[in-house]
Amino acid sequence: MASAATDVRAIFDRIAGRYDTANRVMSAGLDVLWRRRAMRLLLDGLDPSPWVLDLGAGTLDGAVEILRQRPSAQVVAADFTRAMLVAGRRKPGAALVALHAADSHRLPYRDGAFLAAFSGFCVRNLRDPALGLAELRRVVRPGGRLVLLEFFRPARPRPFWDGLVTNRLMPLLGWAASGDRAAYRYLPESIRRFDTRGDFEARLRAAGFATVRGQDLFPGGIASLVEAR
Repeated sequence: MASAATDVRAIFDRIAGRYDTANRVMSAGLDVLWRRRAMRLLLDGLDPSPWVLDLGAGTLDGAVEILRQRPSAQVVAADFTRAMLVAGRRKPGAALVALHAADSHRLPYRDGAFLAAFSGFCVRNLRDPALGLAELRRVVRPGGRLVLLEFFRPARPRPFWDGLVTNRLMPLLGWAASGDRAAYRYLPESIRRFDTRGDFEARLRAAGFATVRGQDLFPGGIASLVEAR
């Protein structure tokens, strides 16, 4: 979760124009595959034209992927950093996405507005994750589905991944791709302060999601998917 001293919005404002490049470089393109897998899980078995929320939508990679897999979906993208949404608007297919500059702690949607919601690499940055999850529970209708893609604090020490990849290599690559060293020093710091996947799944149950399951993604469990209903 975000430290009270960290201005997360300012970080994302600064890197909005280079955010996608940094993501591809740091993940060696795996973030695209992770997102595709998340959307298959999100959309499987849903109505043909579901209303879907992409929370913390950033530069709209998630929202565009939802429409690629389900062109008839009604997709709403919400992010508190307007510069990220503006940067994403240029992407093919993004013109079909409704954009809202909104705070995850106070979503401007009615109860049960969405059949499904996705959030990629967002909840770790929330000032109050419990409040953010309560808002997601409120706007996803009973029986609906939530899928989150996130970097969680490892439950057990992983000297190679944590010491070399997460703490050193990823920030270095992010700095090289974006030119913003401070933004990518924040990445490993935010992971160290965040929940393990098990702790986060318990938060989802406490927020009112009855069925919660998670899975680690290749390689080495760097990223994880969590589904809740």
